[in-house]
Amino acid sequence: MKKRLLALVMVAAMAISVTACGKKDSAENLANKEEKEEKSIEYDVDEYVTLGDYKGIEVTLEGEYEYSKEGFQKYVDSTLTSTPLYVPDDSQTEIKEDSIVNVDYVGSQDGVPFDGGSAEDQTIDVANNCAAGAGSGYIEGFTAGLVGHTVGEEVAYEVTFPKEYANSDLAGQTVIFTFLVNYIAKPIESKKDLTDKVVSDKFGFDTVDEYMDSLEEKYNKQLESNLKSDTETAVMNALINNCKVSEVPEDLLQARVDMILKMQDLQYQAYGTTFKDYVTSMGYDYDEQVAQLTESVKDNTETELILEAIAKAEDIQIDEKEYSNFITNIYKQMGYSDAEKFYNDFTVDGYDGERYFRLAFLTEKATDFCVENAVVNANSTVSE
Repeated sequence: MKKRLLALVMVAAMAISVTACGKKDSAENLANKEEKEEKSIEYDVDEYVTLGDYKGIEVTLEGEYEYSKEGFQKYVDSTLTSTPLYVPDDSQTEIKEDSIVNVDYVGSQDGVPFDGGSAEDQTIDVANNCAAGAGSGYIEGFTAGLVGHTVGEEVAYEVTFPKEYANSDLAGQTVIFTFLVNYIAKPIESKKDLTDKVVSDKFGFDTVDEYMDSLEEKYNKQLESNLKSDTETAVMNALINNCKVSEVPEDLLQARVDMILKMQDLQYQAYGTTFKDYVTSMGYDYDEQVAQLTESVKDNTETELILEAIAKAEDIQIDEKEYSNFITNIYKQMGYSDAEKFYNDFTVDGYDGERYFRLAFLTEKATDFCVENAVVNANSTVSE
Protein backbone atom coordinates (compact mmCIF):
# COMPACT_ATOMS: atom_id res chain seq x y z
CA MET A 1 0.00 0.00 0.00
CA LYS A 2 1.32 3.42 -0.90
CA LYS A 3 1.78 6.01 1.77
CA ARG A 4 0.51 8.77 -0.47
CA LEU A 5 -3.25 9.02 0.03
CA LEU A 6 -3.51 11.16 -3.08
CA ALA A 7 -2.79 8.22 -5.37
CA LEU A 8 -6.34 7.61 -6.59
CA VAL A 9 -6.96 11.25 -7.34
CA MET A 10 -3.58 11.81 -8.95
CA VAL A 11 -4.13 8.98 -11.41
CA ALA A 12 -7.40 10.56 -12.41
CA ALA A 13 -6.04 14.06 -12.67
CA MET A 14 -2.55 13.86 -14.15
CA ALA A 15 -3.82 13.84 -17.74
CA ILE A 16 -6.12 16.83 -17.32
CA SER A 17 -5.82 19.64 -19.83
CA VAL A 18 -5.97 22.57 -17.46
CA THR A 19 -6.97 24.98 -20.19
CA ALA A 20 -10.06 22.89 -20.89
CA CYS A 21 -11.84 24.34 -17.88
CA GLY A 22 -11.99 28.10 -17.77
CA LYS A 23 -10.71 29.95 -14.72
CA LYS A 24 -13.48 31.54 -12.70
CA ASP A 25 -13.06 35.12 -11.64
CA SER A 26 -12.13 35.90 -8.06
CA ALA A 27 -15.65 36.97 -7.08
CA GLU A 28 -17.14 33.70 -8.27
CA ASN A 29 -14.38 31.73 -6.57
CA LEU A 30 -15.08 33.55 -3.34
CA ALA A 31 -18.82 32.95 -3.66
CA ASN A 32 -18.23 29.24 -4.30
CA LYS A 33 -15.90 29.01 -1.31
CA GLU A 34 -18.41 30.70 0.99
CA GLU A 35 -21.14 28.37 -0.24
CA LYS A 36 -18.99 25.31 0.46
CA GLU A 37 -18.11 26.57 3.92
CA GLU A 38 -21.81 27.02 4.76
CA LYS A 39 -22.52 23.36 4.20
CA SER A 40 -19.07 22.00 4.93
CA ILE A 41 -18.89 18.35 5.96
CA GLU A 42 -17.95 18.10 9.62
CA TYR A 43 -17.20 15.06 11.75
CA ASP A 44 -15.29 14.11 14.90
CA VAL A 45 -12.72 11.56 13.82
CA ASP A 46 -12.58 10.11 17.34
CA GLU A 47 -16.19 8.97 16.97
CA TYR A 48 -15.25 6.76 14.03
CA VAL A 49 -11.73 5.55 14.86
CA THR A 50 -10.52 3.42 17.75
CA LEU A 51 -6.77 3.68 17.86
CA GLY A 52 -4.69 0.64 18.69
CA ASP A 53 -0.92 0.46 18.82
CA TYR A 54 0.65 2.95 16.44
CA LYS A 55 3.86 3.89 18.26
CA GLY A 56 6.69 1.41 18.51
CA ILE A 57 5.11 -0.96 16.00
CA GLU A 58 7.45 -3.88 15.38
CA VAL A 59 7.67 -5.06 11.79
CA THR A 60 9.82 -7.69 10.10
CA LEU A 61 10.87 -7.15 6.51
CA GLU A 62 12.08 -9.66 3.94
CA GLY A 63 13.80 -8.04 0.99
CA GLU A 64 17.02 -6.76 -0.54
CA TYR A 65 18.33 -3.95 1.66
CA GLU A 66 22.10 -4.47 2.01
CA TYR A 67 24.83 -4.34 -0.61
CA SER A 68 26.22 -7.66 -1.81
CA LYS A 69 28.43 -8.55 -4.76
CA GLU A 70 25.90 -11.10 -5.92
CA GLY A 71 23.06 -8.62 -5.67
CA PHE A 72 25.02 -5.95 -7.50
CA GLN A 73 25.92 -8.38 -10.28
CA LYS A 74 22.25 -9.23 -10.74
CA TYR A 75 21.43 -5.52 -10.78
CA VAL A 76 24.04 -4.91 -13.51
CA ASP A 77 22.80 -7.84 -15.60
CA SER A 78 19.19 -6.74 -15.20
CA THR A 79 20.06 -3.17 -16.21
CA LEU A 80 21.91 -4.32 -19.30
CA THR A 81 19.28 -6.82 -20.46
CA SER A 82 16.53 -4.21 -20.06
CA THR A 83 18.46 -1.80 -22.27
CA PRO A 84 18.15 -2.39 -26.04
CA LEU A 85 21.90 -2.41 -26.59
CA TYR A 86 23.65 -4.46 -29.25
CA VAL A 87 27.25 -4.98 -30.38
CA PRO A 88 28.82 -6.86 -33.31
CA ASP A 89 28.93 -10.65 -33.00
CA ASP A 90 32.08 -11.53 -34.95
CA SER A 91 31.32 -15.25 -34.65
CA GLN A 92 28.41 -14.94 -37.09
CA THR A 93 28.53 -13.97 -40.75
CA GLU A 94 25.28 -15.32 -42.25
CA ILE A 95 21.85 -13.84 -41.49
CA LYS A 96 19.38 -16.36 -40.05
CA GLU A 97 15.64 -16.07 -39.51
CA ASP A 98 16.15 -15.02 -35.89
CA SER A 99 19.20 -12.77 -36.40
CA ILE A 100 19.65 -9.25 -35.14
CA VAL A 101 21.45 -7.37 -37.90
CA ASN A 102 22.87 -3.87 -38.33
CA VAL A 103 22.29 -2.34 -41.76
CA ASP A 104 22.22 0.81 -43.85
CA TYR A 105 19.36 0.96 -46.32
CA VAL A 106 17.99 3.08 -49.15
CA GLY A 107 14.44 2.91 -50.48
CA SER A 108 13.90 3.90 -54.11
CA GLN A 109 11.01 4.11 -56.53
CA ASP A 110 11.73 3.94 -60.25
CA GLY A 111 15.41 4.28 -59.43
CA VAL A 112 14.98 7.46 -57.36
CA PRO A 113 15.37 7.44 -53.55
CA PHE A 114 12.17 8.64 -51.84
CA ASP A 115 11.91 10.85 -48.77
CA GLY A 116 12.06 9.00 -45.46
CA GLY A 117 13.15 5.77 -47.06
CA SER A 118 16.83 5.80 -46.12
CA ALA A 119 18.71 5.29 -42.87
CA GLU A 120 22.13 4.26 -41.58
CA ASP A 121 23.34 2.19 -38.62
CA GLN A 122 19.94 0.57 -38.02
CA THR A 123 19.80 -2.52 -35.81
CA ILE A 124 16.81 -4.61 -36.81
CA ASP A 125 15.14 -7.78 -35.58
CA VAL A 126 14.67 -9.96 -38.64
CA ALA A 127 12.25 -12.44 -37.05
CA ASN A 128 9.91 -9.78 -35.71
CA ASN A 129 10.32 -7.33 -38.60
CA CYS A 130 10.99 -4.44 -36.26
CA ALA A 131 13.68 -2.24 -34.76
CA ALA A 132 15.70 -4.38 -32.36
CA GLY A 133 14.61 -3.91 -28.77
CA ALA A 134 12.11 -1.18 -29.67
CA GLY A 135 9.21 -3.19 -31.00
CA SER A 136 8.30 -0.58 -33.64
CA GLY A 137 7.30 -2.60 -36.67
CA TYR A 138 8.26 -2.17 -40.31
CA ILE A 139 5.98 -2.69 -43.29
CA GLU A 140 5.33 -6.32 -44.16
CA GLY A 141 8.25 -8.01 -45.89
CA PHE A 142 10.81 -5.33 -45.03
CA THR A 143 13.32 -7.71 -43.42
CA ALA A 144 12.33 -11.04 -44.99
CA GLY A 145 14.76 -10.82 -47.91
CA LEU A 146 17.82 -10.52 -45.69
CA VAL A 147 17.83 -14.16 -44.56
CA GLY A 148 20.69 -16.16 -46.07
CA HIS A 149 22.84 -13.17 -46.96
CA THR A 150 26.17 -12.35 -45.34
CA VAL A 151 28.02 -9.52 -43.59
CA GLY A 152 29.38 -6.97 -46.09
CA GLU A 153 26.92 -7.99 -48.78
CA GLU A 154 24.59 -5.54 -50.56
CA VAL A 155 21.06 -6.88 -50.84
CA ALA A 156 18.21 -5.42 -52.89
CA TYR A 157 14.62 -6.62 -53.18
CA GLU A 158 11.06 -5.43 -53.71
CA VAL A 159 8.77 -4.44 -50.85
CA THR A 160 5.12 -3.35 -51.26
CA PHE A 161 3.63 -0.68 -49.03
CA PRO A 162 0.16 -1.42 -47.64
CA LYS A 163 -2.75 0.27 -49.40
CA GLU A 164 -3.71 2.08 -46.18
CA TYR A 165 -0.20 3.52 -45.69
CA ALA A 166 -0.29 7.11 -44.39
CA ASN A 167 1.84 8.51 -47.23
CA SER A 168 -0.50 8.47 -50.20
CA ASP A 169 2.44 8.65 -52.65
CA LEU A 170 3.67 5.29 -51.38
CA ALA A 171 0.39 3.59 -50.41
CA GLY A 172 0.07 0.35 -52.36
CA GLN A 173 3.30 1.01 -54.26
CA THR A 174 6.09 -1.52 -54.84
CA VAL A 175 9.57 -0.10 -54.21
CA ILE A 176 13.13 -1.38 -54.00
CA PHE A 177 15.00 -1.42 -50.71
CA THR A 178 18.77 -1.82 -50.94
CA PHE A 179 20.54 -2.97 -47.77
CA LEU A 180 24.21 -2.94 -46.83
CA VAL A 181 24.78 -5.55 -44.12
CA ASN A 182 27.19 -4.02 -41.61
CA TYR A 183 27.27 -6.81 -39.04
CA ILE A 184 25.24 -9.40 -37.22
CA ALA A 185 24.62 -8.21 -33.68
CA LYS A 186 24.19 -9.71 -30.24
CA PRO A 187 22.64 -8.14 -27.16
CA ILE A 188 24.84 -6.95 -24.32
CA GLU A 189 23.80 -9.09 -21.37
CA SER A 190 26.63 -8.77 -18.86
CA LYS A 191 29.66 -6.71 -17.89
CA LYS A 192 31.98 -8.95 -19.93
CA ASP A 193 30.28 -7.73 -23.12
CA LEU A 194 31.11 -4.10 -22.33
CA THR A 195 34.07 -2.13 -23.66
CA ASP A 196 35.21 1.42 -23.03
CA LYS A 197 34.01 2.34 -26.53
CA VAL A 198 30.54 0.90 -25.91
CA VAL A 199 30.02 2.74 -22.62
CA SER A 200 31.39 5.92 -24.17
CA ASP A 201 29.10 5.71 -27.20
CA LYS A 202 25.99 4.50 -25.39
CA PHE A 203 26.20 5.88 -21.85
CA GLY A 204 28.64 8.81 -21.98
CA PHE A 205 31.25 7.33 -19.62
CA ASP A 206 34.94 7.17 -20.53
CA THR A 207 35.52 3.69 -19.15
CA VAL A 208 33.66 0.56 -18.10
CA ASP A 209 34.82 1.15 -14.51
CA GLU A 210 33.25 4.61 -14.47
CA TYR A 211 29.99 3.16 -15.75
CA MET A 212 30.09 0.42 -13.09
CA ASP A 213 30.64 3.07 -10.40
CA SER A 214 27.51 4.89 -11.57
CA LEU A 215 25.50 1.67 -11.49
CA GLU A 216 26.78 0.86 -8.01
CA GLU A 217 25.58 4.26 -6.79
CA LYS A 218 22.14 3.63 -8.33
CA TYR A 219 22.06 0.15 -6.81
CA ASN A 220 22.72 1.51 -3.32
CA LYS A 221 19.99 4.11 -3.76
CA GLN A 222 17.61 1.37 -4.83
CA LEU A 223 18.41 -0.60 -1.69
CA GLU A 224 17.62 2.47 0.42
CA SER A 225 14.39 2.94 -1.50
CA ASN A 226 13.47 -0.73 -1.01
CA LEU A 227 13.91 -0.42 2.74
CA LYS A 228 11.94 2.82 2.97
CA SER A 229 9.08 1.59 0.80
CA ASP A 230 8.79 -1.81 2.45
CA THR A 231 8.94 -0.23 5.92
CA GLU A 232 6.12 2.17 5.07
CA THR A 233 4.02 -0.64 3.63
CA ALA A 234 4.55 -2.88 6.67
CA VAL A 235 3.79 -0.09 9.13
CA MET A 236 0.66 0.96 7.24
CA ASN A 237 -0.59 -2.62 7.16
CA ALA A 238 0.03 -2.89 10.90
CA LEU A 239 -1.88 0.34 11.52
CA ILE A 240 -4.85 -0.94 9.54
CA ASN A 241 -4.82 -4.16 11.56
CA ASN A 242 -4.35 -2.45 14.94
CA CYS A 243 -6.81 0.42 14.51
CA LYS A 244 -10.51 0.08 13.86
CA VAL A 245 -12.83 2.29 11.82
CA SER A 246 -16.47 1.77 12.76
CA GLU A 247 -17.68 3.36 9.53
CA VAL A 248 -16.79 6.04 7.01
CA PRO A 249 -19.08 9.08 7.28
CA GLU A 250 -21.39 8.79 4.29
CA ASP A 251 -21.10 12.40 3.24
CA LEU A 252 -17.29 12.27 3.48
CA LEU A 253 -17.15 9.15 1.30
CA GLN A 254 -19.45 10.77 -1.24
CA ALA A 255 -17.24 13.85 -1.31
CA ARG A 256 -14.18 11.73 -2.02
CA VAL A 257 -15.96 9.92 -4.87
CA ASP A 258 -17.36 13.18 -6.24
CA MET A 259 -13.88 14.67 -6.32
CA ILE A 260 -12.48 11.85 -8.43
CA LEU A 261 -15.48 11.89 -10.78
CA LYS A 262 -15.14 15.65 -11.14
CA MET A 263 -11.48 15.36 -12.06
CA GLN A 264 -12.31 12.65 -14.57
CA ASP A 265 -14.95 14.88 -16.15
CA LEU A 266 -12.46 17.74 -16.41
CA GLN A 267 -10.10 15.38 -18.20
CA TYR A 268 -12.67 14.22 -20.73
CA GLN A 269 -13.92 17.75 -21.37
CA ALA A 270 -10.69 18.25 -23.28
CA TYR A 271 -11.94 15.59 -25.72
CA GLY A 272 -15.44 17.00 -25.98
CA THR A 273 -17.11 14.35 -23.88
CA THR A 274 -17.77 13.32 -20.27
CA PHE A 275 -16.41 10.50 -18.18
CA LYS A 276 -19.86 8.88 -18.10
CA ASP A 277 -20.25 9.03 -21.88
CA TYR A 278 -16.73 7.65 -22.37
CA VAL A 279 -17.29 4.73 -19.99
CA THR A 280 -20.61 3.95 -21.67
CA SER A 281 -19.08 4.13 -25.15
CA MET A 282 -16.51 1.53 -24.08
CA GLY A 283 -19.30 -0.89 -23.22
CA TYR A 284 -19.15 -0.57 -19.44
CA ASP A 285 -22.02 0.04 -17.07
CA TYR A 286 -21.38 3.48 -15.56
CA ASP A 287 -23.18 2.75 -12.28
CA GLU A 288 -21.13 -0.43 -11.80
CA GLN A 289 -17.92 1.47 -12.42
CA VAL A 290 -18.89 4.11 -9.86
CA ALA A 291 -19.79 1.38 -7.35
CA GLN A 292 -16.36 -0.23 -7.80
CA LEU A 293 -14.69 3.16 -7.45
CA THR A 294 -16.66 3.84 -4.27
CA GLU A 295 -15.43 0.60 -2.68
CA SER A 296 -11.80 1.50 -3.47
CA VAL A 297 -12.24 5.02 -2.17
CA LYS A 298 -13.86 3.68 0.99
CA ASP A 299 -10.75 1.62 1.80
CA ASN A 300 -8.55 4.62 1.13
CA THR A 301 -10.70 6.88 3.27
CA GLU A 302 -10.65 4.44 6.20
CA THR A 303 -6.85 4.65 6.18
CA GLU A 304 -7.10 8.43 5.93
CA LEU A 305 -9.32 8.52 9.02
CA ILE A 306 -6.87 6.37 11.00
CA LEU A 307 -4.00 8.71 10.14
CA GLU A 308 -6.13 11.76 10.88
CA ALA A 309 -6.90 10.32 14.32
CA ILE A 310 -3.19 9.70 14.96
CA ALA A 311 -2.34 13.26 13.89
CA LYS A 312 -4.96 14.52 16.35
CA ALA A 313 -3.75 12.27 19.19
CA GLU A 314 -0.14 13.38 18.69
CA ASP A 315 -1.09 17.02 18.11
CA ILE A 316 0.78 17.03 14.80
CA GLN A 317 0.65 20.52 13.33
CA ILE A 318 1.11 21.79 9.80
CA ASP A 319 4.29 23.75 9.18
CA GLU A 320 3.13 26.38 6.70
CA LYS A 321 6.47 26.64 4.92
CA GLU A 322 6.65 22.88 4.44
CA TYR A 323 3.05 22.79 3.28
CA SER A 324 3.67 25.57 0.78
CA ASN A 325 6.52 23.57 -0.78
CA PHE A 326 4.37 20.43 -0.74
CA ILE A 327 1.37 21.94 -2.51
CA THR A 328 3.41 24.00 -4.96
CA ASN A 329 5.22 20.88 -6.11
CA ILE A 330 1.92 19.02 -6.59
CA TYR A 331 0.03 21.66 -8.54
CA LYS A 332 2.98 22.43 -10.78
CA GLN A 333 3.45 18.73 -11.56
CA MET A 334 -0.20 18.63 -12.56
CA GLY A 335 0.14 21.58 -14.90
CA TYR A 336 -1.44 24.32 -12.80
CA SER A 337 0.09 27.75 -12.43
CA ASP A 338 -1.49 28.73 -9.12
CA ALA A 339 -3.00 27.13 -6.04
CA GLU A 340 -6.35 28.94 -6.28
CA LYS A 341 -7.32 27.34 -9.58
CA PHE A 342 -5.96 24.00 -8.38
CA TYR A 343 -7.98 24.06 -5.17
CA ASN A 344 -11.10 25.13 -7.02
CA ASP A 345 -10.93 22.18 -9.39
CA PHE A 346 -10.68 19.79 -6.44
CA THR A 347 -13.56 21.40 -4.54
CA VAL A 348 -16.86 19.51 -4.37
CA ASP A 349 -20.07 19.94 -2.42
CA GLY A 350 -19.22 19.93 1.25
CA TYR A 351 -15.46 19.67 0.91
CA ASP A 352 -13.05 22.38 -0.14
CA GLY A 353 -10.02 21.48 -2.24
CA GLU A 354 -7.60 23.25 0.05
CA ARG A 355 -9.02 21.44 3.05
CA TYR A 356 -8.46 18.12 1.27
CA PHE A 357 -4.81 18.78 0.49
CA ARG A 358 -4.04 20.18 3.92
CA LEU A 359 -5.46 16.97 5.40
CA ALA A 360 -3.42 14.92 2.92
CA PHE A 361 -0.28 16.72 4.08
CA LEU A 362 -1.20 16.16 7.74
CA THR A 363 -1.83 12.44 7.23
CA GLU A 364 1.53 12.11 5.49
CA LYS A 365 3.11 13.62 8.59
CA ALA A 366 1.23 11.10 10.71
CA THR A 367 2.56 8.30 8.52
CA ASP A 368 6.10 9.63 8.91
CA PHE A 369 5.60 9.73 12.68
CA CYS A 370 4.55 6.07 12.81
CA VAL A 371 7.38 4.96 10.53
CA GLU A 372 10.00 6.89 12.50
CA ASN A 373 8.78 5.31 15.74
CA ALA A 374 8.56 1.77 14.38
CA VAL A 375 10.91 -1.05 15.34
CA VAL A 376 12.16 -2.49 12.07
CA ASN A 377 13.73 -5.94 11.71
CA ALA A 378 15.08 -6.15 8.17
CA ASN A 379 16.19 -9.57 6.92
CA SER A 380 18.09 -8.64 3.80
CA THR A 381 18.10 -11.16 0.98
CA VAL A 382 19.55 -11.18 -2.55
CA SER A 383 16.91 -10.83 -5.24
CA GLU A 384 16.50 -13.77 -7.56
